[in-house]
Amino acid sequence: MKEKEALYSRLKEQNLTPLWLVEQDVLPLHPSPAAIPWLWKWDQLHQLASTAGKLVELEDGGDRRALGLSNPGLNGKPYATETLWMALQWLNGKEIAPPHRHIAQASRFIIQSEGSYSTVEGNRIFLERGDYVLNPPMLWHDHGSINDKHAIWLDALDIPVTNYLNANFFESYHLDQQEITKKMNASVLKHGNGNYRPLWEPPINEYPPVSVYKWKDTLKALNDLKEADEASPYDDLALEYVNSFNGKAVMKTFGASIQMIRPKVHTKAHRHVSSNVYYVFEGSGYSVIDGVQFNWSEGDFFVIPTWACHEHCNISENSDAILFSVSDIPLMRALDKYREEPYLENNGHQFVREVFKSPL
Repeated sequence: MKEKEALYSRLKEQNLTPLWLVEQDVLPLHPSPAAIPWLWKWDQLHQLASTAGKLVELEDGGDRRALGLSNPGLNGKPYATETLWMALQWLNGKEIAPPHRHIAQASRFIIQSEGSYSTVEGNRIFLERGDYVLNPPMLWHDHGSINDKHAIWLDALDIPVTNYLNANFFESYHLDQQEITKKMNASVLKHGNGNYRPLWEPPINEYPPVSVYKWKDTLKALNDLKEADEASPYDDLALEYVNSFNGKAVMKTFGASIQMIRPKVHTKAHRHVSSNVYYVFEGSGYSVIDGVQFNWSEGDFFVIPTWACHEHCNISENSDAILFSVSDIPLMRALDKYREEPYLENNGHQFVREVFKSPL
């Protein structure tokens, strides 16, 4: 016994760790995320963002007025999940969020906008509710508004992954605003909804050729899918935003989806090795996540951690529910870590043991 204790002491002195003492920690049987299921209510979020818009100047630091969704399971880290940084950003009317660029991959889903815009590498696009805007890494971008109306959108970035890999780069621009070097909405004019390429240009394979997926096109695609009479048992009518030139996700470390849950549809439960953050664009209903019911309505946000069993239900008898979501599925698939499985008990529906109640 003393000889074994002496061995462990020597191993520690030499910064060596015997696997047999930590095997369950370094090789667990299944994912055990620190992030937990959570829900943020829109009325509280909007009130706090509005107050920040009145009290906080962009010059106070960070050059973006963004409220990060901080998962209570992550010990104070400002992340929604272990891989996703999500935030509600507020832009005041006639305000300019100055240009910068970073290695983190970014995108934004527009919640409210009248007269606001994004400029990426000299291409300015005006933003409308429901638009999904892309910002590949290390491209200069700024935001602004031409009238007195404020704008709100959901930011999605792979900051946790970038910081974990210790690969972050960030630069501020030398001017308060980029010069407009291209015709307004140039990428949309050239590539339509992303399915077309001018014959004289080479294929763009790294990232989608368009900088924005317009809501009118997205809604048409959802309604067309409804007419096709096909659906997922787990997500009902769901579409992924993709790079039409290569069929892959819009970003390499995360992707985005839009789904329509028809009236009274209750999807079956499943789980997968990927975390998701949802924004309720329209409608009301609930999701059951690992046996806990999360009731949601328009404007709410909620998190489904990796490997958490989940299902969705639209409680309306005549109105569709529309959910926008961001997930790290592209990262998991690229690393050959992705896996999913259905919930087989009770005809695919979990037993609800409690209803989530916010502590606030």
